[in-house]
Amino acid sequence: MCECCSVLTDIERSGMAIDLEALNKVDQDYQKEQEELTQFLTKYTSHLMGDTPVNLGSPEQMSEVIYSCKLTNKARWKEIMNIGTDARGKPKRRPHMSLVEFKDALKRCFKRSYKTKAMQCPSCQGRGSFYKTKKSGERFKNPTKCSGCEGSGFIYTDTKQRAGLNVSPSVALAASGGFKTDKITLSSLLNKTDNPEAKKFLESIIRLSAIDTYRSSFIEGIRKGIKSDGLLHANFNQCITATGRLSSSNPNLQNFPKGKLFPVRKAFVSRFDGGQLIEIDYSQLEFRVAGILARDPKIKQEVESGFDVHAYTAMVLTDNGEPTERGPAKASTFRPLYGGTTGTPAQMAYFREFFDKYQGVFQWHIELQDQAIRTERVVTATGRQFEFPGVHRTRHGTASAKTQIVNYPVQSVATAEIVPLGVIILHKTLRRMQLKSLVINTVHDSVLVDTHPDEIDIIKQVGPQCLLDAQQEATNRFGLDPFIPLAVEMSKGKNWMEQEDFS
Repeated sequence: MCECCSVLTDIERSGMAIDLEALNKVDQDYQKEQEELTQFLTKYTSHLMGDTPVNLGSPEQMSEVIYSCKLTNKARWKEIMNIGTDARGKPKRRPHMSLVEFKDALKRCFKRSYKTKAMQCPSCQGRGSFYKTKKSGERFKNPTKCSGCEGSGFIYTDTKQRAGLNVSPSVALAASGGFKTDKITLSSLLNKTDNPEAKKFLESIIRLSAIDTYRSSFIEGIRKGIKSDGLLHANFNQCITATGRLSSSNPNLQNFPKGKLFPVRKAFVSRFDGGQLIEIDYSQLEFRVAGILARDPKIKQEVESGFDVHAYTAMVLTDNGEPTERGPAKASTFRPLYGGTTGTPAQMAYFREFFDKYQGVFQWHIELQDQAIRTERVVTATGRQFEFPGVHRTRHGTASAKTQIVNYPVQSVATAEIVPLGVIILHKTLRRMQLKSLVINTVHDSVLVDTHPDEIDIIKQVGPQCLLDAQQEATNRFGLDPFIPLAVEMSKGKNWMEQEDFS
């Protein structure tokens, strides 16, 4: 950690060159898409809800649009569903309820939502307020809010048409404002629904939220982070995440969407005339690390034979009624490694097949959960310790904090130990060789090098080897078993988005 701190200091000082013209063009494109999505959602929400104005930024109103029921007794609902946090600040457990009990809770706390029709308020003639008069007949200076329409100028009456998307709620989705409407929940609902109108609405909501984040967090963050030298100097944080991997701020470069198609990446360019940005990525790092930690012979066999695990995932999903290409299938391939067990019927079928196939990982997950329940602690192969106070066995036989228990050991060894070692080795090598090229960023399992045009072939030769040497260094320092060899991929380009394979 101390060595990495020194390296990160140099990375922060080096900074990243930004093409402001390209950044502004991306922002303009996002703004246009943002306006189009807002117009569509405003119009479609009116179609779903009738004349009643809806603020989609309100979780409670969004809940009504999606689940077609309006919360009428918030205090009772929070009590029944045990919503809130305990003395330790952790979310309370949802109650175990039968379907009959859940329906009874809905009847007591919600009412069905129907599309509304607006009529001009007869009391205020649509003005929303009126003037009272004094005994002298003189009108008061300030108007009085109309109680009949609560200041809106309209009276909204229910029609007989059910409002909203009519998505079925569940106990697990319970929230203080009704039911959950966060990004993860919306993505889950999107994967489960077959209704094309619901899909379009949910996709638009998710996309609009993403663009809001891209513009406020990334584009504005980049603009604010550019210093007087014309370079972006982001901050890297070593002690923020639970697993020990790096995070960054001003802006948060660690949360850039994965893949090479995120337009904001176009703005990141080389500071050298004719220079290139070279990115070196570990290939399937967490999958290989899971195989190492679990000593899974099937993962070892597939890695050494070059088996295409993503193509296999796509095949399983397709065979189970969810036609999928290799690219989109990547999102499902490694979810079981992180405790993922829910999804569409096709995804559930894939998850079952995953653990049937990788018995070593399956057994290791059981051992990790048993260790956590027994000792309230998990110790990784490198000696890092994770505390799980109060962990217990659930009625399903798993640990109550299963997702973290099976995820943290893999993520920490991969991105909190191996990747930093690779960055340290690469940084030291470039300095020892007195190169002009600079390590300027590291994101999860990759390293970005701003490469001088005279040193492209040198980085091509030494860069990948430095990252591969991290595995042997982890063995030397921590005793990590080199059961499965690591591999890297490399790409280059004039900016961070438009990259081509480089090997």
